[in-house]
Amino acid sequence: MAGAGPRGGIPRVTDEDGAHDGAGEPEGTGWRIDDLARMSGTTVDTVRFYQREGLLPPATRHGRSLVYGREHLERLERIRDLQARHFTLKGIRALAEEGRLPMLDRLFAPEQRSFTRDELVRESGLEPGVVDQLEEAGLLWAPERHGALAYDGEDLAVLSSMRASLDRGMPLAVALFLVRVYQEQMVELDRKLFDTFSIGGTGLEPTLDEDDLDAFRTLAGNDIDAFLDDSCVLLEYLHRRGVQHLVLEAMRLADALGGSSRTLGIRPGDRPAGHSPPDGEER
Repeated sequence: MAGAGPRGGIPRVTDEDGAHDGAGEPEGTGWRIDDLARMSGTTVDTVRFYQREGLLPPATRHGRSLVYGREHLERLERIRDLQARHFTLKGIRALAEEGRLPMLDRLFAPEQRSFTRDELVRESGLEPGVVDQLEEAGLLWAPERHGALAYDGEDLAVLSSMRASLDRGMPLAVALFLVRVYQEQMVELDRKLFDTFSIGGTGLEPTLDEDDLDAFRTLAGNDIDAFLDDSCVLLEYLHRRGVQHLVLEAMRLADALGGSSRTLGIRPGDRPAGHSPPDGEER
């Protein structure tokens, strides 16, 4: 007999006694293929195509019928979302076969807030022309460049931070220079990491063997959130320590020359004749 489904009265295939052996459903045994297609907003032909391509788990046989459960609906919704983020079906299938789709769910988790570009500029409080310059310098990424569907809270946070710096007196020219410097270094860092850790990468670090690389890929894929958090802590630590070191070095040089680093035009790394480097540094 047929029972009511959880969405819009979609019929379900059920046992006469109410038992179920489907894909983890709370009641009944699952949906017929036409019901699954309708619930997911796709077509029966598309569902069958995805099955042939290995993008969907096998259906469950119930008597002479094949039925589908919650996992099939969630997979169809996931495929649609990833396609909207410019993932190809070939790439999605590879990720599914490797069990990495949950990693993408965490990496591309939807933000609570999303913005059009005009909304983002308005919320940031920056002049549109300033945002244009920051974007040209490399600060603001178009959503499609990193698999997003719209600008989000992280974009707003970085623009708000930039506005606060400018309000405190940061010259715009200096802010744009810093953005370009950081962007250039991050592009180089990202490329090196990609060449090292991607499968078939061309720049494998000679000190890392394939077992180490595979172990890291598995670890990062299984807990991408923790990996990103740890990486942010590492980058922030190295940057802060580096800036602290440069400030200290500039002060030492200014003291050795009898003036301030600002009035003498000293750059980090400059040393007056006869000035010895701090302990632990190369001479």
